[in-house]
Amino acid sequence: MPGHTVVAFHAHPDDESLLDAGTVARLVDAGHRVVLVFATSGDLGDVGDGVLAGDEALADRRRSEARASGAALGTDEVRFLDYLDSGHAPDGDGRWADGSWCAAPIDEAVDALVEILRELDAALLVADDRHGGYGHPDHVRVHEVAWAASRRAPTPLALATIDREFLAGGVELARGLGLEVPEGFVPDDLTTWYTPHDELTHTVDVSAVLDRRRASMAAHATQSTGAPDTVRTLAVFLALPEEIFALAFSTEWFVAIDQLPADLLDIFTPVVP
Repeated sequence: MPGHTVVAFHAHPDDESLLDAGTVARLVDAGHRVVLVFATSGDLGDVGDGVLAGDEALADRRRSEARASGAALGTDEVRFLDYLDSGHAPDGDGRWADGSWCAAPIDEAVDALVEILRELDAALLVADDRHGGYGHPDHVRVHEVAWAASRRAPTPLALATIDREFLAGGVELARGLGLEVPEGFVPDDLTTWYTPHDELTHTVDVSAVLDRRRASMAAHATQSTGAPDTVRTLAVFLALPEEIFALAFSTEWFVAIDQLPADLLDIFTPVVP
């Protein structure tokens, strides 16, 4: 049977490396086509001094990094909706910058994603959870757009997320092992981050493709740099010892909103209550 096409939809290049890169690699290995779609090029990301060439635009570099990440995972198609990065908050008047993802009319954004889903005859759409992961406005908008587009296309939807209890326990484990967890890396109150364990529907074991998940992270080199004393998530993760990296990143988590295609169930394992 020919493989399916799966669309993995995220706000910025590097989001895929943190949420579903291993699943992308496993889908590719099983003969499915995965198309990475990004709402923005991440043009407002923080970058350390000397990382970009003198005349190099961050958006151009991050597009290249997204393609390198896709190549590491085995997928050869990366698309962009060409909206601007919205940043973390609107201006003092509550307005998002013109052309930014959060300023886009919701129907316009949904139409753009529906067009891709129908063109590709996508069998599954993967996107951010209802919290937008850790609450970034662009991630929340990805969730809203993906939900509406999946209903209209129609295309089954699965939300890529992190087990909230695993995240909290992992931070404590890291500290117990003597690893430095930067101040403020995660908040003390995680009730608005990611997904409680009892809401998860599926996991994916990505232990066999961890090298490619790490390569996906490493492809986003601009996002492991920043101003002095800036905590960059990718830098923290890429610095983990191999055995700790394996503990942290061998599983990926999902909330399936719709029934998954039957021949993907050898990859997506139902969570046992």
